[in-house]
Amino acid sequence: MNFLSVNLRGMGGDLKSGWIKGIKREHGVNFMMLQETKQGSVSRSDICKFWGSGSFGSESVDSSGLSGGLLSIWDDSRFHLSESVKERNYILIRGSLVGSNSMLNVLNVYAPQSIQAKKVLWDNLLLLINSKDGMWVVGGDFNAVRSREERRNCFYKAACADNFNSFIFESGLVEYNMRGGAFTWRSDNGKKKSKLDRFLVNSEFFNSWPEAELRALPKLWSDHSPLVLSSSVVKFGARPFLFFNSWLSKEGFKEVVVDACINFPDPGGPRDVYLIKKLGVVRSKIKEWRDDMIRKEGEVVSIAKEEVEAIEEILELRELTEEEEWSLVENRKILAEVELAKSMDLKQRSRIRWAKEGDENSRFFHSHINWRRACNVIHGLDVDGQWVSKPSLVKKEVFSFFRSRFKEECSDRPSLGCPDVQKISSSDANALESPFSREEVKRAVFECGDDRAPGPDGFNFRFFKFFGSFLRRILLVLSRSFMVLAGLTWDVGLLSSRLFLKRRIP
Repeated sequence: MNFLSVNLRGMGGDLKSGWIKGIKREHGVNFMMLQETKQGSVSRSDICKFWGSGSFGSESVDSSGLSGGLLSIWDDSRFHLSESVKERNYILIRGSLVGSNSMLNVLNVYAPQSIQAKKVLWDNLLLLINSKDGMWVVGGDFNAVRSREERRNCFYKAACADNFNSFIFESGLVEYNMRGGAFTWRSDNGKKKSKLDRFLVNSEFFNSWPEAELRALPKLWSDHSPLVLSSSVVKFGARPFLFFNSWLSKEGFKEVVVDACINFPDPGGPRDVYLIKKLGVVRSKIKEWRDDMIRKEGEVVSIAKEEVEAIEEILELRELTEEEEWSLVENRKILAEVELAKSMDLKQRSRIRWAKEGDENSRFFHSHINWRRACNVIHGLDVDGQWVSKPSLVKKEVFSFFRSRFKEECSDRPSLGCPDVQKISSSDANALESPFSREEVKRAVFECGDDRAPGPDGFNFRFFKFFGSFLRRILLVLSRSFMVLAGLTWDVGLLSSRLFLKRRIP
Protein backbone atom coordinates (compact mmCIF):
# COMPACT_ATOMS: atom_id res chain seq x y z
CA MET A 1 0.00 0.00 0.00
CA ASN A 2 0.97 3.62 -0.56
CA PHE A 3 0.27 6.19 2.16
CA LEU A 4 -0.11 9.97 1.99
CA SER A 5 0.09 12.33 4.97
CA VAL A 6 -0.32 16.11 4.80
CA ASN A 7 -1.29 18.99 7.07
CA LEU A 8 -3.81 20.89 4.94
CA ARG A 9 -4.26 23.97 7.12
CA GLY A 10 -7.93 23.82 6.18
CA MET A 11 -9.94 21.82 3.63
CA GLY A 12 -11.55 24.81 1.94
CA GLY A 13 -10.97 25.70 -1.70
CA ASP A 14 -10.85 23.73 -4.92
CA LEU A 15 -7.09 24.29 -5.27
CA LYS A 16 -6.27 22.10 -2.27
CA SER A 17 -8.66 19.32 -3.19
CA GLY A 18 -7.39 19.24 -6.78
CA TRP A 19 -3.80 19.26 -5.52
CA ILE A 20 -4.35 16.31 -3.18
CA LYS A 21 -6.37 14.37 -5.77
CA GLY A 22 -3.51 14.82 -8.26
CA ILE A 23 -0.99 13.46 -5.74
CA LYS A 24 -3.27 10.47 -5.07
CA ARG A 25 -3.55 9.70 -8.77
CA GLU A 26 0.16 10.19 -9.56
CA HIS A 27 1.53 8.14 -6.64
CA GLY A 28 -1.21 5.49 -6.43
CA VAL A 29 -2.19 6.39 -2.87
CA ASN A 30 -4.34 3.79 -1.09
CA PHE A 31 -4.48 5.44 2.35
CA MET A 32 -4.76 9.18 2.96
CA MET A 33 -4.09 10.90 6.32
CA LEU A 34 -5.08 14.56 6.53
CA GLN A 35 -4.42 16.82 9.51
CA GLU A 36 -5.83 20.21 10.52
CA THR A 37 -8.99 19.98 8.43
CA LYS A 38 -10.47 22.90 10.42
CA GLN A 39 -14.02 21.57 9.88
CA GLY A 40 -16.60 20.76 12.51
CA SER A 41 -17.98 17.95 10.39
CA VAL A 42 -16.83 16.29 7.18
CA SER A 43 -19.44 15.16 4.65
CA ARG A 44 -19.08 12.46 2.00
CA SER A 45 -19.14 15.10 -0.73
CA ASP A 46 -16.20 16.86 0.98
CA ILE A 47 -14.23 13.61 0.97
CA CYS A 48 -15.02 12.92 -2.69
CA LYS A 49 -13.34 16.21 -3.62
CA PHE A 50 -10.04 14.86 -2.25
CA TRP A 51 -10.43 11.15 -3.02
CA GLY A 52 -12.38 11.08 -6.25
CA SER A 53 -15.24 8.87 -7.35
CA GLY A 54 -13.72 5.50 -6.34
CA SER A 55 -14.99 3.44 -3.41
CA PHE A 56 -13.53 4.37 -0.06
CA GLY A 57 -13.89 4.15 3.71
CA SER A 58 -13.28 7.07 6.04
CA GLU A 59 -13.13 8.19 9.64
CA SER A 60 -12.80 11.76 10.92
CA VAL A 61 -12.33 13.82 14.08
CA ASP A 62 -14.08 17.18 14.19
CA SER A 63 -12.08 20.32 14.80
CA SER A 64 -12.45 22.57 17.86
CA GLY A 65 -13.54 25.78 16.21
CA LEU A 66 -10.89 26.54 13.59
CA SER A 67 -8.23 24.41 15.30
CA GLY A 68 -7.36 20.79 14.57
CA GLY A 69 -9.49 18.20 12.85
CA LEU A 70 -8.37 14.85 11.36
CA LEU A 71 -9.48 12.77 8.39
CA SER A 72 -8.39 9.28 7.31
CA ILE A 73 -9.51 7.87 3.94
CA TRP A 74 -8.64 4.48 2.46
CA ASP A 75 -9.40 2.26 -0.51
CA ASP A 76 -11.83 -0.30 0.88
CA SER A 77 -11.05 -2.69 -1.97
CA ARG A 78 -7.49 -2.99 -0.60
CA PHE A 79 -8.09 -2.60 3.12
CA HIS A 80 -10.90 -3.99 5.32
CA LEU A 81 -11.69 -2.02 8.47
CA SER A 82 -12.18 -4.01 11.66
CA GLU A 83 -11.82 -1.33 14.35
CA SER A 84 -11.32 2.41 14.78
CA VAL A 85 -10.25 4.45 17.81
CA LYS A 86 -10.70 8.23 17.73
CA GLU A 87 -9.48 10.92 20.07
CA ARG A 88 -8.94 14.64 19.62
CA ASN A 89 -5.31 14.23 18.48
CA TYR A 90 -5.37 10.93 16.61
CA ILE A 91 -7.36 8.39 14.61
CA LEU A 92 -6.44 4.71 14.73
CA ILE A 93 -7.65 2.61 11.81
CA ARG A 94 -7.14 -1.13 12.34
CA GLY A 95 -7.90 -3.76 9.72
CA SER A 96 -6.51 -6.34 7.34
CA LEU A 97 -4.98 -6.12 3.90
CA VAL A 98 -7.03 -7.80 1.18
CA GLY A 99 -5.52 -11.14 0.25
CA SER A 100 -3.51 -11.32 3.46
CA ASN A 101 -4.18 -12.21 7.08
CA SER A 102 -1.74 -9.53 8.25
CA MET A 103 -3.24 -6.93 10.57
CA LEU A 104 -2.37 -3.32 9.78
CA ASN A 105 -2.73 -0.41 12.21
CA VAL A 106 -2.64 3.08 10.68
CA LEU A 107 -2.38 5.95 13.14
CA ASN A 108 -3.11 9.49 11.94
CA VAL A 109 -1.60 11.98 14.43
CA TYR A 110 -1.88 15.74 14.92
CA ALA A 111 0.04 16.65 18.07
CA PRO A 112 -0.72 19.70 20.24
CA GLN A 113 1.69 22.60 20.73
CA SER A 114 2.63 22.49 24.42
CA ILE A 115 5.35 20.16 25.69
CA GLN A 116 3.20 18.81 28.51
CA ALA A 117 0.24 18.07 26.22
CA LYS A 118 2.53 16.27 23.79
CA LYS A 119 4.01 14.19 26.62
CA VAL A 120 0.48 13.06 27.60
CA LEU A 121 -0.22 12.19 23.95
CA TRP A 122 3.01 10.16 23.62
CA ASP A 123 2.13 8.17 26.76
CA ASN A 124 -1.38 7.42 25.43
CA LEU A 125 -0.06 6.39 22.02
CA LEU A 126 2.56 4.15 23.65
CA LEU A 127 -0.14 2.27 25.57
CA LEU A 128 -2.22 1.99 22.39
CA ILE A 129 0.65 0.63 20.27
CA ASN A 130 1.69 -1.90 22.92
CA SER A 131 -1.88 -3.15 23.31
CA LYS A 132 -2.39 -4.21 19.68
CA ASP A 133 -0.44 -6.60 17.49
CA GLY A 134 0.28 -6.42 13.78
CA MET A 135 2.06 -3.92 11.57
CA TRP A 136 2.04 -0.25 12.51
CA VAL A 137 2.20 2.87 10.34
CA VAL A 138 2.20 6.09 12.36
CA GLY A 139 2.10 9.31 10.36
CA GLY A 140 1.08 12.93 10.62
CA ASP A 141 2.13 16.27 12.05
CA PHE A 142 3.95 15.58 15.34
CA ASN A 143 4.82 19.22 16.09
CA ALA A 144 8.16 17.96 17.42
CA VAL A 145 11.67 17.34 16.15
CA ARG A 146 14.17 14.64 17.13
CA SER A 147 17.39 16.69 17.03
CA ARG A 148 18.68 20.24 16.72
CA GLU A 149 19.54 19.63 13.04
CA GLU A 150 15.82 19.25 12.26
CA ARG A 151 15.20 22.94 12.97
CA ARG A 152 16.57 26.02 11.22
CA ASN A 153 16.15 29.54 12.60
CA CYS A 154 13.67 28.12 15.13
CA PHE A 155 13.89 27.70 18.89
CA TYR A 156 14.97 24.15 19.80
CA LYS A 157 13.39 22.60 22.90
CA ALA A 158 15.60 19.76 24.15
CA ALA A 159 12.98 18.45 26.61
CA CYS A 160 10.40 18.14 23.83
CA ALA A 161 12.86 16.28 21.58
CA ASP A 162 13.85 13.93 24.44
CA ASN A 163 10.21 13.06 25.14
CA PHE A 164 9.56 12.40 21.45
CA ASN A 165 12.67 10.21 21.05
CA SER A 166 11.75 8.24 24.19
CA PHE A 167 8.29 7.55 22.77
CA ILE A 168 9.76 6.33 19.47
CA PHE A 169 12.31 4.10 21.23
CA GLU A 170 9.89 2.59 23.76
CA SER A 171 7.24 1.87 21.12
CA GLY A 172 9.79 0.12 18.87
CA LEU A 173 9.20 2.40 15.89
CA VAL A 174 11.72 3.18 13.17
CA GLU A 175 11.89 5.80 10.45
CA TYR A 176 12.69 5.56 6.75
CA ASN A 177 15.21 7.99 5.26
CA MET A 178 13.22 10.86 3.80
CA ARG A 179 14.06 12.00 0.28
CA GLY A 180 13.03 15.19 -1.44
CA GLY A 181 14.09 17.57 1.35
CA ALA A 182 15.30 17.79 4.94
CA PHE A 183 12.37 19.85 6.28
CA THR A 184 8.60 19.48 6.02
CA TRP A 185 7.41 22.87 7.29
CA ARG A 186 8.50 26.41 6.49
CA SER A 187 7.31 29.87 7.42
CA ASP A 188 5.73 32.22 4.89
CA ASN A 189 9.03 33.99 4.22
CA GLY A 190 10.92 30.68 4.03
CA LYS A 191 13.46 31.55 6.73
CA LYS A 192 12.16 29.24 9.45
CA LYS A 193 12.13 25.51 8.72
CA SER A 194 11.43 22.36 10.72
CA LYS A 195 10.86 18.66 10.21
CA LEU A 196 7.48 18.33 11.93
CA ASP A 197 5.84 15.71 9.69
CA ARG A 198 7.04 12.13 9.38
CA PHE A 199 6.15 8.46 9.03
CA LEU A 200 7.11 5.93 11.71
CA VAL A 201 6.68 2.16 11.33
CA ASN A 202 7.33 -0.83 13.55
CA SER A 203 9.91 -3.53 12.80
CA GLU A 204 7.29 -5.92 11.40
CA PHE A 205 6.28 -3.42 8.71
CA PHE A 206 9.90 -2.41 8.07
CA ASN A 207 11.05 -6.01 7.62
CA SER A 208 8.18 -6.64 5.20
CA TRP A 209 9.04 -3.59 3.06
CA PRO A 210 12.67 -2.57 3.74
CA GLU A 211 12.91 -0.97 0.29
CA ALA A 212 9.87 1.30 0.75
CA GLU A 213 10.36 4.93 -0.26
CA LEU A 214 9.47 7.97 1.85
CA ARG A 215 9.40 11.14 -0.20
CA ALA A 216 8.58 14.77 0.67
CA LEU A 217 6.67 16.46 -2.17
CA PRO A 218 6.77 20.19 -2.99
CA LYS A 219 4.65 22.54 -0.84
CA LEU A 220 2.01 24.19 -3.00
CA TRP A 221 -1.19 25.02 -1.12
CA SER A 222 0.03 24.40 2.43
CA ASP A 223 3.08 25.34 4.50
CA HIS A 224 3.64 21.61 5.12
CA SER A 225 5.10 19.15 2.59
CA PRO A 226 2.92 16.18 1.67
CA LEU A 227 4.69 12.92 2.58
CA VAL A 228 4.23 9.78 0.47
CA LEU A 229 5.29 6.39 1.85
CA SER A 230 5.35 3.95 -1.06
CA SER A 231 5.81 0.23 -0.44
CA SER A 232 5.91 -0.55 -4.17
CA VAL A 233 9.37 -1.88 -5.07
CA VAL A 234 10.95 -0.71 -8.32
CA LYS A 235 12.46 -3.61 -10.26
CA PHE A 236 15.90 -2.93 -11.78
CA GLY A 237 16.37 -6.43 -13.15
CA ALA A 238 17.85 -9.62 -11.76
CA ARG A 239 19.62 -9.46 -8.41
CA PRO A 240 23.42 -9.81 -8.53
CA PHE A 241 25.07 -13.11 -7.66
CA LEU A 242 26.33 -13.50 -4.09
CA PHE A 243 28.49 -16.36 -2.84
CA PHE A 244 27.58 -17.70 0.63
CA ASN A 245 30.24 -19.27 2.85
CA SER A 246 27.83 -21.98 4.04
CA TRP A 247 27.93 -23.50 0.54
CA LEU A 248 31.51 -24.65 1.11
CA SER A 249 30.27 -27.37 3.47
CA LYS A 250 27.37 -28.44 1.24
CA GLU A 251 27.48 -31.73 -0.62
CA GLY A 252 28.49 -31.45 -4.26
CA PHE A 253 29.59 -27.80 -4.21
CA LYS A 254 33.32 -28.41 -4.46
CA GLU A 255 32.87 -30.94 -7.28
CA VAL A 256 30.78 -28.44 -9.30
CA VAL A 257 33.42 -25.70 -9.05
CA VAL A 258 36.39 -27.97 -9.81
CA ASP A 259 34.59 -29.58 -12.76
CA ALA A 260 33.70 -26.15 -14.20
CA CYS A 261 37.35 -25.02 -13.91
CA ILE A 262 38.88 -28.17 -15.41
CA ASN A 263 36.47 -28.39 -18.36
CA PHE A 264 36.67 -24.71 -19.30
CA PRO A 265 38.52 -24.47 -22.64
CA ASP A 266 41.25 -21.89 -23.16
CA PRO A 267 40.01 -19.68 -26.02
CA GLY A 268 43.31 -17.80 -26.20
CA GLY A 269 43.56 -14.03 -26.32
CA PRO A 270 44.04 -11.67 -23.36
CA ARG A 271 44.43 -13.47 -20.06
CA ASP A 272 42.21 -11.05 -18.15
CA VAL A 273 39.35 -11.76 -20.57
CA TYR A 274 40.00 -15.48 -20.14
CA LEU A 275 39.77 -15.15 -16.33
CA ILE A 276 36.52 -13.15 -16.46
CA LYS A 277 34.90 -15.69 -18.78
CA LYS A 278 36.08 -18.57 -16.62
CA LEU A 279 34.61 -17.01 -13.48
CA GLY A 280 31.39 -16.41 -15.42
CA VAL A 281 31.12 -20.12 -16.27
CA VAL A 282 31.84 -21.07 -12.65
CA ARG A 283 29.16 -18.65 -11.50
CA SER A 284 26.53 -20.08 -13.87
CA LYS A 285 27.31 -23.66 -12.74
CA ILE A 286 27.04 -22.61 -9.09
CA LYS A 287 23.63 -21.04 -9.76
CA GLU A 288 22.38 -24.33 -11.24
CA TRP A 289 23.76 -26.25 -8.26
CA ARG A 290 22.24 -23.69 -5.84
CA ASP A 291 18.73 -23.97 -7.28
CA ASP A 292 18.90 -27.78 -7.21
CA MET A 293 20.32 -27.73 -3.67
CA ILE A 294 17.53 -25.46 -2.38
CA ARG A 295 14.89 -27.73 -3.91
CA LYS A 296 16.40 -30.92 -2.47
CA GLU A 297 17.07 -29.31 0.91
CA GLY A 298 13.45 -28.18 1.11
CA GLU A 299 12.26 -31.72 0.49
CA VAL A 300 14.66 -33.14 3.13
CA VAL A 301 13.60 -30.56 5.71
CA SER A 302 9.92 -31.24 5.05
CA ILE A 303 10.40 -35.00 5.51
CA ALA A 304 12.51 -34.47 8.65
CA LYS A 305 9.84 -32.25 10.23
CA GLU A 306 7.11 -34.78 9.48
CA GLU A 307 9.14 -37.64 11.00
CA VAL A 308 9.99 -35.61 14.12
CA GLU A 309 6.32 -34.73 14.62
CA ALA A 310 5.28 -38.38 14.14
CA ILE A 311 7.89 -39.68 16.61
CA GLU A 312 6.93 -37.04 19.21
CA GLU A 313 3.31 -38.21 18.94
CA ILE A 314 4.47 -41.79 19.53
CA LEU A 315 6.52 -40.60 22.50
CA GLU A 316 3.33 -39.40 24.17
CA LEU A 317 1.94 -42.96 24.04
CA ARG A 318 4.90 -45.27 24.68
CA GLU A 319 8.66 -45.66 24.94
CA LEU A 320 10.64 -45.31 21.70
CA THR A 321 12.48 -48.19 20.14
CA GLU A 322 16.21 -47.94 19.46
CA GLU A 323 15.53 -47.34 15.76
CA GLU A 324 13.01 -44.57 16.52
CA GLU A 325 15.43 -42.88 18.93
CA TRP A 326 18.13 -42.92 16.24
CA SER A 327 15.66 -41.51 13.68
CA LEU A 328 14.66 -38.70 16.06
CA VAL A 329 18.29 -37.72 16.69
CA GLU A 330 19.21 -37.78 12.99
CA ASN A 331 16.21 -35.75 11.89
CA ARG A 332 16.81 -33.14 14.57
CA LYS A 333 20.44 -33.00 13.44
CA ILE A 334 19.30 -32.31 9.85
CA LEU A 335 17.03 -29.46 10.98
CA ALA A 336 19.78 -28.00 13.20
CA GLU A 337 22.30 -28.03 10.32
CA VAL A 338 19.87 -26.23 8.00
CA GLU A 339 19.11 -23.57 10.62
CA LEU A 340 22.84 -23.09 11.30
CA ALA A 341 23.50 -22.56 7.59
CA LYS A 342 20.68 -20.00 7.43
CA SER A 343 22.07 -18.08 10.41
CA MET A 344 25.53 -18.09 8.77
CA ASP A 345 24.03 -16.62 5.61
CA LEU A 346 22.21 -13.93 7.58
CA LYS A 347 25.37 -13.00 9.42
CA GLN A 348 27.33 -12.76 6.16
CA ARG A 349 24.67 -10.64 4.44
CA SER A 350 24.39 -8.28 7.41
CA ARG A 351 28.19 -7.72 7.42
CA ILE A 352 28.07 -7.51 11.22
CA ARG A 353 30.78 -9.25 13.25
CA TRP A 354 29.00 -10.72 16.28
CA ALA A 355 30.57 -10.50 19.74
CA LYS A 356 31.17 -14.26 19.83
CA GLU A 357 31.33 -16.63 16.89
CA GLY A 358 28.97 -18.99 18.70
CA ASP A 359 26.26 -16.38 19.22
CA GLU A 360 23.22 -16.65 16.98
CA ASN A 361 20.51 -14.03 16.73
CA SER A 362 18.77 -14.36 13.37
CA ARG A 363 16.34 -11.54 14.09
CA PHE A 364 19.23 -9.17 14.87
CA PHE A 365 21.05 -10.00 11.62
CA HIS A 366 17.81 -9.91 9.61
CA SER A 367 17.11 -6.39 10.90
CA HIS A 368 20.59 -5.23 9.88
CA ILE A 369 20.16 -6.72 6.41
CA ASN A 370 16.88 -4.89 5.92
CA TRP A 371 18.35 -1.64 7.25
CA ARG A 372 21.22 -1.87 4.75
CA ARG A 373 18.74 -2.59 1.96
CA ALA A 374 16.67 0.44 2.98
CA CYS A 375 19.75 2.68 2.98
CA ASN A 376 21.18 1.39 -0.32
CA VAL A 377 18.04 1.15 -2.43
CA ILE A 378 17.77 3.58 -5.36
CA HIS A 379 14.20 4.72 -5.96
CA GLY A 380 15.14 7.25 -8.62
CA LEU A 381 17.48 10.08 -9.55
CA ASP A 382 17.19 13.84 -9.87
CA VAL A 383 18.15 14.47 -13.52
CA ASP A 384 18.30 18.12 -14.58
CA GLY A 385 15.74 19.07 -11.92
CA GLN A 386 13.36 16.24 -12.85
CA TRP A 387 12.74 13.22 -10.61
CA VAL A 388 13.26 10.07 -12.73
CA SER A 389 12.15 6.69 -11.35
CA LYS A 390 11.80 4.57 -14.51
CA PRO A 391 14.46 1.80 -14.24
CA SER A 392 15.66 2.10 -17.85
CA LEU A 393 16.21 5.86 -17.51
CA VAL A 394 17.93 5.47 -14.11
CA LYS A 395 20.31 2.84 -15.57
CA LYS A 396 21.06 5.12 -18.53
CA GLU A 397 21.88 8.06 -16.24
CA VAL A 398 24.13 5.93 -14.00
CA PHE A 399 25.95 4.56 -17.05
CA SER A 400 26.47 8.09 -18.46
CA PHE A 401 27.75 9.34 -15.09
CA PHE A 402 30.45 6.68 -14.72
CA ARG A 403 31.37 6.77 -18.41
CA SER A 404 32.07 10.50 -18.10
CA ARG A 405 34.22 9.90 -15.00
CA PHE A 406 36.38 7.23 -16.64
CA LYS A 407 36.62 8.91 -20.04
CA GLU A 408 40.05 10.08 -21.16
CA GLU A 409 39.84 13.81 -21.86
CA CYS A 410 43.47 14.48 -22.75
CA SER A 411 44.54 12.71 -25.97
CA ASP A 412 48.06 14.20 -26.11
CA ARG A 413 49.96 14.05 -22.84
CA PRO A 414 52.88 16.52 -22.48
CA SER A 415 56.26 15.12 -21.53
CA LEU A 416 58.14 16.41 -18.51
CA GLY A 417 61.76 17.42 -18.80
CA CYS A 418 63.33 17.42 -15.32
CA PRO A 419 67.03 16.57 -15.74
CA ASP A 420 68.00 17.63 -12.21
CA VAL A 421 65.35 15.60 -10.36
CA GLN A 422 66.73 12.73 -8.29
CA LYS A 423 65.58 9.33 -9.53
CA ILE A 424 66.11 5.69 -8.71
CA SER A 425 68.43 3.48 -10.69
CA SER A 426 67.34 1.59 -13.77
CA SER A 427 67.59 -1.75 -11.97
CA ASP A 428 65.35 -0.51 -9.12
CA ALA A 429 62.83 0.87 -11.62
CA ASN A 430 62.76 -2.44 -13.48
CA ALA A 431 62.25 -4.28 -10.18
CA LEU A 432 59.21 -2.11 -9.37
CA GLU A 433 57.71 -2.51 -12.84
CA SER A 434 58.32 -6.23 -13.21
CA PRO A 435 55.27 -8.53 -13.30
CA PHE A 436 54.05 -9.78 -9.95
CA SER A 437 55.18 -13.29 -9.18
CA ARG A 438 52.85 -16.14 -8.34
CA GLU A 439 54.04 -16.16 -4.73
CA GLU A 440 53.44 -12.41 -4.34
CA VAL A 441 49.87 -12.73 -5.55
CA LYS A 442 49.22 -15.83 -3.42
CA ARG A 443 50.59 -14.13 -0.30
CA ALA A 444 48.44 -11.03 -0.93
CA VAL A 445 45.32 -13.17 -1.45
CA PHE A 446 45.75 -15.10 1.78
CA GLU A 447 46.40 -11.92 3.78
CA CYS A 448 43.06 -10.40 2.69
CA GLY A 449 40.00 -10.75 4.93
CA ASP A 450 37.78 -13.72 4.09
CA ASP A 451 34.52 -11.80 3.92
CA ARG A 452 35.60 -8.65 2.17
CA ALA A 453 32.84 -7.03 0.10
CA PRO A 454 32.68 -8.96 -3.19
CA GLY A 455 32.89 -7.25 -6.55
CA PRO A 456 30.45 -7.57 -9.43
CA ASP A 457 31.49 -11.23 -9.87
CA GLY A 458 30.03 -12.02 -6.42
CA PHE A 459 33.05 -14.04 -5.15
CA ASN A 460 34.82 -13.17 -1.90
CA PHE A 461 38.34 -14.16 -0.84
CA ARG A 462 37.13 -17.13 1.21
CA PHE A 463 36.10 -18.74 -2.09
CA PHE A 464 39.57 -18.31 -3.63
CA LYS A 465 41.34 -19.50 -0.49
CA PHE A 466 39.18 -22.62 -0.23
CA PHE A 467 39.89 -23.83 -3.76
CA GLY A 468 43.65 -24.20 -3.63
CA SER A 469 43.91 -26.03 -6.96
CA PHE A 470 41.66 -23.48 -8.62
CA LEU A 471 43.72 -20.69 -7.10
CA ARG A 472 46.97 -22.08 -8.49
CA ARG A 473 45.47 -22.04 -11.97
CA ILE A 474 44.50 -18.37 -11.83
CA LEU A 475 47.55 -16.98 -9.99
CA LEU A 476 49.56 -16.83 -13.19
CA VAL A 477 46.68 -15.12 -14.97
CA LEU A 478 46.45 -12.55 -12.17
CA SER A 479 50.19 -11.90 -12.14
CA ARG A 480 50.34 -11.38 -15.94
CA SER A 481 47.43 -8.98 -16.29
CA PHE A 482 47.05 -7.43 -12.87
CA MET A 483 47.09 -3.81 -13.95
CA VAL A 484 44.11 -4.42 -16.23
CA LEU A 485 42.18 -6.38 -13.59
CA ALA A 486 42.76 -3.82 -10.84
CA GLY A 487 39.91 -1.63 -12.07
CA LEU A 488 37.40 -4.42 -12.74
CA THR A 489 36.35 -5.55 -9.25
CA TRP A 490 36.62 -4.21 -5.72
CA ASP A 491 38.27 -7.36 -4.37
CA VAL A 492 40.95 -7.32 -7.08
CA GLY A 493 41.45 -3.59 -6.45
CA LEU A 494 42.13 -4.36 -2.77
CA LEU A 495 44.56 -7.07 -3.83
CA SER A 496 46.34 -4.64 -6.14
CA SER A 497 46.90 -2.11 -3.37
CA ARG A 498 48.33 -4.79 -1.09
CA LEU A 499 50.77 -5.90 -3.76
CA PHE A 500 52.04 -2.41 -4.46
CA LEU A 501 52.42 -1.55 -0.76
CA LYS A 502 54.33 -4.73 0.00
CA ARG A 503 56.76 -4.41 -2.91
CA ARG A 504 60.01 -2.78 -1.81
CA ILE A 505 62.90 -1.36 -3.78
CA PRO A 506 65.84 -3.82 -3.45
